[in-house]
Amino acid sequence: MKAVIDKKQVEKLYNEGFTDSEIARKLNCKKDTIKKCIQRNFGCLKSAHRVALTRRREIVKAVNYQANRYMGDSTFVKKNRSIYKTKLNGDIILNREVAPMVTWDTPRRLTNENKDRF
Repeated sequence: MKAVIDKKQVEKLYNEGFTDSEIARKLNCKKDTIKKCIQRNFGCLKSAHRVALTRRREIVKAVNYQANRYMGDSTFVKKNRSIYKTKLNGDIILNREVAPMVTWDTPRRLTNENKDRF
């Protein structure tokens, strides 16, 4: 049985600069299905897609910069230790049992910079 996807929705998301993986996740289908749909139907939109993808990535970068401008990840983790746990290698990771849902800008991991490298 073939999966039925909405080509208009794929085209809309592709024109907004979403990658095939992101589109597949949003439409709840396989990445290969989306990739083939784009190859067959929207090859002529490739240059517009690249422009939109670059624009979208720059926006995400700017938003992340603004979000981290006032308080960096390490400072946030130090101020909110109750929602984190420390692994054996020294990395500090978000404890999903304590904080199952957090905002998009909450740091998920703080890597131990002082651990031995072999």
